Amino acid sequence: MPTDTQPALSIIVPVYNSGAYLRTCIESLKAQDCGEELEFICVNDGSTDSSSRELEAWAACDSRVRVLHQANGGYGKAMNTGLAAARGAYIGIVEPDDWVAPHMYRTLLKWTKHTQADIIKGAYSEEGCGHKRVDARFRSLKDGATFAPLDYPEFLLGSPCIWTAIYRKEMIDAAHIRFNETPGASYQDFGFFMRTWAAANSITITHKILYHYRKNNPTSSIRRQEEGAWALLQEIADTQDLFDSLADTEASKRSLLLRRVFHSMVADYKSRVNETLIGWLRECSQILRRLAPIDKLMPQYFTRHEWHDLVILYTRPGSYPKARKMGASVLQRIFSIRSEAGRRYVRFLGGKFKIGKKSS
Repeated sequence: MPTDTQPALSIIVPVYNSGAYLRTCIESLKAQDCGEELEFICVNDGSTDSSSRELEAWAACDSRVRVLHQANGGYGKAMNTGLAAARGAYIGIVEPDDWVAPHMYRTLLKWTKHTQADIIKGAYSEEGCGHKRVDARFRSLKDGATFAPLDYPEFLLGSPCIWTAIYRKEMIDAAHIRFNETPGASYQDFGFFMRTWAAANSITITHKILYHYRKNNPTSSIRRQEEGAWALLQEIADTQDLFDSLADTEASKRSLLLRRVFHSMVADYKSRVNETLIGWLRECSQILRRLAPIDKLMPQYFTRHEWHDLVILYTRPGSYPKARKMGASVLQRIFSIRSEAGRRYVRFLGGKFKIGKKSS
């Protein structure tokens, strides 16, 4: 590709010890049917396996590929390296253990010509573990629907799945959007997802399944619940500048962003393992109060149960396990079994009783 020609799309592939799956990913990217409109920026984040050799072999036979090597700094730093190097009008992201449909980027780029949206997002399937699950969050919208972020708040819920979309580079740069460079690869997509939603003027979605997310990778960060147990709270706390940048007149946007934060906390609460649960909930409460005082929120952007539970978390976090209504049956409010600090406890009618030995 001539150096003076701007590609339509830069696809960033952050790679760390992905040799077991990288070949499948590379082959799916080589098969993209929109040719010279693409550039691939592969950031080798200090891999010690065969990943570096495989990337260099691809670059040697494909002029669209650039391989950037750096010492291991984590997912966020690798992504920022890729963003700084990208020359495309739009940005795409592919995880090295996943793969994409051969027409993925042709399909998404087609919509940029029709709608000029800041974000174009496709559907995805979860692969592995003996089943396939398809993302169906946008089934109520027609294919190619384009909307302002505030007009479809459900976009903010569910998995960030930032890799199913392409993003206008001009928007990213104007809003100074970058990834948090925290260690490892847990939850760094959360801040990017929130910031791009807040910065976008318009979003287009397509129902076509374009991305295949590998669910059965044993080294994936999503499978290391204990290792990354507090990483989400760090990522949420680091969105403070985003909340601070919102004017008083942007109460709708503030409320919807806070709703997304709350849903992420609730999802993480359900998977707490080997943690002091009440301490974690109190930290959640402190972060929420810093991000947005509750009197700055608009209750109409929450369901009745969401608002009830949010108020509990703001004001009485220690009561949350017993008082919450979201996703909790009457029986669960009376009786539950949880792991806390390596031990298993029964909670019954307000009491707490140890039932298991401390795990090793």
